[in-house]
Amino acid sequence: MAIVRTEAFVLKAFRFGETSMIYRLLTRDRGVVPVIARGARSPRSRLGAAVNAFRRLDITYYDKPGREIQTLSQAEVLSEHRQIVSSLEKLETAGRWFRFLRSILPDGAPAEPLYALAVTALDRLERVGPSRLSRWETYHRAAAAGLLGLAPRLEACLACERPLPDGRELAFSIEDGGLACHACAPGLRPLAGTEYALLALYHHPDWTLLEELGEPDGDEHAHGRAPGRRQSRCSRPTTG
Repeated sequence: MAIVRTEAFVLKAFRFGETSMIYRLLTRDRGVVPVIARGARSPRSRLGAAVNAFRRLDITYYDKPGREIQTLSQAEVLSEHRQIVSSLEKLETAGRWFRFLRSILPDGAPAEPLYALAVTALDRLERVGPSRLSRWETYHRAAAAGLLGLAPRLEACLACERPLPDGRELAFSIEDGGLACHACAPGLRPLAGTEYALLALYHHPDWTLLEELGEPDGDEHAHGRAPGRRQSRCSRPTTG
């Protein structure tokens, strides 16, 4: 049995028995790790007081090979993100993003890049204005998908593989996770120039550029979803 100390966020929490909790953690060093915190629901439990959603935690747990759920022994709060937990809108936005992470994280997902993205994402969410919460969520969905190789393919037609012109007579297929030329997708609505520009910007994430944009419009909200698990037609991972 090894004693592991690392940083973590709570992805999901379950009640277990009368006084304990099971947490699914996104850790800095080992990816997703399920742990049990015995007695965490007791009013005097330091573990229960520390381990909450959207807090960055310094944790220690006992790792036993072959065991599905490890045992959490200590947890200290490194960052509380008070601006998030005090805002219903930001809480809902952060909750959706963490549920998205849970839905796309495969076994053996790269731990450090995704953890670093979560640290940066919540720090940004603390500062972002109410009108830009959708932009924050869209950007960080795209960044997470890019780290896992799930970014939409934009450089070639997903059907005929020919290089695509920049934004002319193109259509985007959510189901297939990429762009198609007009000849291969006559039934899909062509993208407007602004829609293509947004796809390109989210495909090559640069938060500084997004922060400098004006207020979000309808096009941005309509194209604010990262693709699902269609790995075969996706580009290689991008950085966030």
